[in-house]
Amino acid sequence: MNLQELVLDYKNEVVKSIQDSVRIKSVQEEPLKGMPFGEGPAKALENMLDLGRRLGFEVTNFDNYAGHIDFGTGSDEEMIGILGHVDVVPEGKGWDYPPYEARIVDGKMYGRGVLDDKGPTIAALYALKAIKDSGVKLSKKVRVIVGANEETGWGCMNHYFGKLNMPQPAMSFTPDSSFPVTYAEKGILHLMISKECSENLNFSINGGVAFNSVPDSALGIFSLSIKDEVLLKLDKFNSEKEFKISLSEKNEKLELLSLGKASHGARPSNGYNAITALFHFLSTLNIEDLELKNMVQFFNQYIKMEFSGKSLGINFEDEPSGELTLNIGKIECQNNKIMFGFDIRYPVTFTKEQVIEEIDKRAKNTGLTLSIRSEKAPLYVPKDSFLVKTLMNIYKEITGDIDAEPVSIGGGTYARAVKNAVAFGALLKDQEDNMHQKNEYLEIEKLDIWLKIYVQAIYDLAK
Repeated sequence: MNLQELVLDYKNEVVKSIQDSVRIKSVQEEPLKGMPFGEGPAKALENMLDLGRRLGFEVTNFDNYAGHIDFGTGSDEEMIGILGHVDVVPEGKGWDYPPYEARIVDGKMYGRGVLDDKGPTIAALYALKAIKDSGVKLSKKVRVIVGANEETGWGCMNHYFGKLNMPQPAMSFTPDSSFPVTYAEKGILHLMISKECSENLNFSINGGVAFNSVPDSALGIFSLSIKDEVLLKLDKFNSEKEFKISLSEKNEKLELLSLGKASHGARPSNGYNAITALFHFLSTLNIEDLELKNMVQFFNQYIKMEFSGKSLGINFEDEPSGELTLNIGKIECQNNKIMFGFDIRYPVTFTKEQVIEEIDKRAKNTGLTLSIRSEKAPLYVPKDSFLVKTLMNIYKEITGDIDAEPVSIGGGTYARAVKNAVAFGALLKDQEDNMHQKNEYLEIEKLDIWLKIYVQAIYDLAK
């Protein structure tokens, strides 16, 4: 029986199931009783687990933190894992179609999570369904592990593997990156720099929705005392930029709205950071307010418009994973509190301590306090391992991309939550990467390749 042909029979069901999942807004919210990440993620998790039940698998929900879907009777020691997540980053603004409608237009399904990571997880689940229905016998158990807090802290995996001490698979993949195989993932640091001021600030700056997204807007509200200088310099500044800063007056205050382009925080060069752009412009002004002046000086001296962290002294680089990347994802400056958040992806041969030491020295010079919001250690699986070689061969055979090589990324996937795991798809080379951006979409025709790859991967790892 040809599994790659059989799995395509489920394509229409896959499309409907993705739509059902995307229509549940699963951005993290305030916890509720029995819903540690809020109502949306809990509903999305149960939706995915219920799909597993309807497809005929054994399913368990672990306190709405995570769940798993099992097929086969092999031992836990030899188990094959597939890790996916149902939570999503906030939708942001500017969508052409409602982000939680999963509307299909010209062969594309638009919606938050169609790529990251509801669509790929559901494709892998139906690939397992095809194997089940084929009657093919596997020698190893396959477990689809689904989390509800991947985007904002990994509390799901900490609960599942930490508190509950669930067994780790012998080898795993997560369909939460791009093809071919991601064998190295940079370390991730979400750092917060803050300052408590003795008096209320005479300005406010707010921008960004998440540390790990390049912000596409930032709004600064200032005293009218800088109006004349802004008028003198803003047109020239905007003339040299693709994305603009607009000026308006409201309630006897000056408002500067900086616009940019959103992107995943692991790929800051693919976007345009509205926060750093606003501070870049502010650095051209003669600012008298002391707190604002200190903030502008900090950005102008240490952040600039850089992606590498060079001015912070952290532009580290290595052969397996490349250069460090830096993104300022969020800022809040209002009342008597200043806070902004870093997303840093550092190379696999460096340590978090090396990064933190350099930033902390410079923060202290400006009277700012550095704290760690979250952290994830790097991942590295050798290219010549059985897992990497097997998945690479499958990818090459099905796509014809015979010159492909394993890759390293700055993104953080569930692969680093377990031993001997890699990210494997689902983004193909000719697909636009608009994860974490407006108008996230999935070309329906790409499901054919996704399904073929995942059904073969599960079979070859578990046969």
